[in-house]
Amino acid sequence: MMERELTPREKMILGYIVQEFITTAIPVGSRYLVKKYNLGLSPATVRNVMADLEDMGYLWHPHTSAGRIPTDKGYRFYVDNLLEIKDLSPAEKEAINSVVQGKEELEEILKDISKLIGKISKQLSIASTPQINDAILTKLDIISISDTKLLVVISLKSGLVRTIVLEVSSEISRDKLDFVRAVLNERLSCLTLRQIKETFIERIRDVESELGGIINVFIRSADKLFYDFYDVVDRLHIGGVPEVLDHPEFKSPEKIRDIMELVENEDEIIKVFQMLRTSAMESDKVIVSIGEENPEDKFKNYSLVASEYRIGGVSGVIGVIGPKRMNYSRVISIINYTCKALSGTTDSSLTGID
Repeated sequence: MMERELTPREKMILGYIVQEFITTAIPVGSRYLVKKYNLGLSPATVRNVMADLEDMGYLWHPHTSAGRIPTDKGYRFYVDNLLEIKDLSPAEKEAINSVVQGKEELEEILKDISKLIGKISKQLSIASTPQINDAILTKLDIISISDTKLLVVISLKSGLVRTIVLEVSSEISRDKLDFVRAVLNERLSCLTLRQIKETFIERIRDVESELGGIINVFIRSADKLFYDFYDVVDRLHIGGVPEVLDHPEFKSPEKIRDIMELVENEDEIIKVFQMLRTSAMESDKVIVSIGEENPEDKFKNYSLVASEYRIGGVSGVIGVIGPKRMNYSRVISIINYTCKALSGTTDSSLTGID
């Protein structure tokens, strides 16, 4: 059976209840709404509307209070139909821009941006590094830094740069290094890191004897050179732990333990936010996932807000985890602006160095 559409009055009262509960964390009563919003309705009329909204699953009321609070369904309706997105203040935009433009290394930017988002959103903030496997190699340089050490510089189309030191058994002449560099650039440029890893030996097999012992160093180090720059341990930056714990939802030791266990389980966070990232890519907008909508049980007491940022040909996720009673308008604005600021970063301004 198809559920009826809410009336304008029901929408208005549901919107006020969600807004008030987000602000106060206190169940909202009819007399309070009538007095604060000058509704021109009696408390009894408002109570009847609230009862209808409860019957339809948009509200519920704790046994300890006569007031109502939103359900997951109520929050979803509010986000989809009633929410007004407000712009960030100039000072907040400047703070985000300063972090994005103030560092050269992407890791440092993401580390600082996660702290800033946590601070201004009052939620647990997540910043994931890009997945680099599908990034395209533009150039590979080889620099001799001692008789037995070579510095290899890998530049990607995304603007990210990686450096790694390789050990060699003896000094290699400049001419030989130039020849090896030319061959590798000819064979590997315009390929993704994934393609290089999978086909490296085949691509240099016919010149292996000509290149001599140095090429064996590259063969042995191929996985190290061309793997995704950021392994799972380094892929996630989390901020806002003190801020999120200030919410009344986390006053009990049990609730604190739950959120801290979540923070420590980065694999689960990555998994869930990658799912949201897929949705964000498909819709090209900020994704909001509320309570029971979340794919993993550990996240069903929270709301997640996330969006994708893109730097060149690679992308990552910026998002927050927090109580379902979060200021969605503000959080969405923060995530949206931050992702746009990151995506607008010039390719040449970022490095990703081990």
